[in-house]
Amino acid sequence: MKTVDLSGTIVMYNFVVGLLLMLASEKLAAVAGHVNRSHSKGVIRLTQLSTFTFGAAVAGLSAAIYVLFHLLRLEL
Repeated sequence: MKTVDLSGTIVMYNFVVGLLLMLASEKLAAVAGHVNRSHSKGVIRLTQLSTFTFGAAVAGLSAAIYVLFHLLRLEL
């Protein structure tokens, strides 16, 4: 029976969540701008930038962890 690598699965899920946050940043910013109509332009701009940046950081960190652990497993 083959063992399951749960840590790799969790890291890949975090990678996917980071990518989805990056892709949905524009929609989330539009919702935030709709909620706060008095300062909508600033809220939209800051929300889109911060959501995209956070998603990129999560995706990049998850991808780096996944690759590094696979390199350690190969014992290079």
